[in-house]
Amino acid sequence: MNDAQHNLNPKQQREKQRALALAALTQACALIESIAQEGKCEQAQFACCMDAFFDEAYIGERVFFTGAVKAKRLLQGHDVPYAKHILTHSATLINLERKLAKQPNKLHQIGEGLQRIEKQVQYFNDPYHSNIVSAVAHLYGETISDMKPRVIVRGKSEFLQQTHNTEKIRCLLFSGIRAAWIWRTHGGNTLRLVFGRKKLVKELEKIRLST
Repeated sequence: MNDAQHNLNPKQQREKQRALALAALTQACALIESIAQEGKCEQAQFACCMDAFFDEAYIGERVFFTGAVKAKRLLQGHDVPYAKHILTHSATLINLERKLAKQPNKLHQIGEGLQRIEKQVQYFNDPYHSNIVSAVAHLYGETISDMKPRVIVRGKSEFLQQTHNTEKIRCLLFSGIRAAWIWRTHGGNTLRLVFGRKKLVKELEKIRLST
């Protein structure tokens, strides 16, 4: 945390965290569409989403600059590639997170799964190793896939039929749920998206690509 963050009062901190969480959620959903429609996934952006999944404290400025730019444009009604799908995924993940928060058994199962995966991360010394991606995707399948509302990812079959793509999509969905949790726990809700749009845009504009 930098000096500027230390100087923020609690209300400003909450506003900042809501914007960062929205940027992280948007980035994850945008990457999902990039994979589904184009078979592409920018590795640095994917790595940021994975880091945020393993540790919510990682969600910070700069690393989610791309998500912040897209979130800002969406809030302002500007054109963004696959905007409808990104908004649909984001809303679905926010709803899923709220329901997940009320299911202690699933939360416990996810916690145990994360402990196993973290041991694998230590073994491979690489949180983005293909085995780690597979393990996170498998945990998503065991815990979240059967929940409603279901996340429907539509795209080109040539990309969605590739295992490494579907595994990355599940990892990004998990990361999006983590971001949705941060959004909610810092006071994020539908009303803020509607009536607090200007404040969110202002906070998103503060997220810079470089120091």
